[in-house]
Amino acid sequence: MARPQQTVGDIMSDRLYVGIDLGTYQSTIASSDGKMKTIETIVGRPKDPVARNFLKKDVLFGDDALKHKLACNLYRPMAAGVTQDDEENLAAAKAFVTHLIDTVEPEEYDEVFGVICSPSHVSFTDKSNLVATLRGQVNAIMVVTEPFATAYGINEIAGSIVVDIGAGTTDIARIHGTFPTEEDQLTIQEAGDWLDLEIKDLISKKYTGAQITKDMVRKWKEEFSYVVGDNRECMVDLSVDGKNQTVDIGDLIKEGCLMIVPLVGNAIKRIIATADPEYQPILRNNIILSGGGSGIDGIAEVMAGEISDIGDVTVTCVEEPVERVAAGALILAQDMPDDEYTAIN
Repeated sequence: MARPQQTVGDIMSDRLYVGIDLGTYQSTIASSDGKMKTIETIVGRPKDPVARNFLKKDVLFGDDALKHKLACNLYRPMAAGVTQDDEENLAAAKAFVTHLIDTVEPEEYDEVFGVICSPSHVSFTDKSNLVATLRGQVNAIMVVTEPFATAYGINEIAGSIVVDIGAGTTDIARIHGTFPTEEDQLTIQEAGDWLDLEIKDLISKKYTGAQITKDMVRKWKEEFSYVVGDNRECMVDLSVDGKNQTVDIGDLIKEGCLMIVPLVGNAIKRIIATADPEYQPILRNNIILSGGGSGIDGIAEVMAGEISDIGDVTVTCVEEPVERVAAGALILAQDMPDDEYTAIN
């Protein structure tokens, strides 16, 4: 009996495309069969045989690792948007990426092509480590920067400045219809993690003896962050010398969040100042904030005021910033010809 002839659609269905935003704090994967998963970028390994028997797992990821953090050695394998360059963290990163990709069930396909996103400026070693985490999980890979993936995904590549305020880095890029060059991009270290430490310091100074972790501050920031209007009431529970106290940290949240505005604003000005002067008005009027930091209430309005000395500006925030980079990377993955990929089998 003759075998049915394969159609183009059948052939294409044998390949899964994925877009991956491997972040310092959380990571997102989007796949061409409609799946989207976000997991906190943390790996837990049982501390001892008792913990191993209790957990019944050799490795835990995301919320599961955090839930059992007292029984685990925890690893956050990404720092400043790239894999930390030591044996334990490289192994943790490899395990995490394997888990992340497994969430979109790649075993149903013959091959996987992926676009993974990185900060705007990474070293050759950093990029090599990033690729190594995907070896054995995908057949071919392309590495692009986070701002470009965002711009591509929202169809803003004709002329824009994209500012990705992530956890480990803030990445700024001017986009003008092609892949951005080194000169088109800028990375600064002041980002979400930096902001968490600044807010933590403000709270510790006001409430002497308060026992605060960085993870506690991050949760408060995500719930309450704002930079506009009068001070808001933000009530949280603190342990001060072992005693519970309910305090208002609203003024401190606002003060901390405002600290990042001039730093990012100066970086935006530098990117505009080095652009083609005939093109600068277009860029000034299409500045797009993305990443977790774009979720700070009022950040676009305050940022526009911060950089208004360079002329009329328009600053907006993307919708669904947590998923935006991975979603853009997926669209790019599907649009690019095979010769833009690097085989990593």
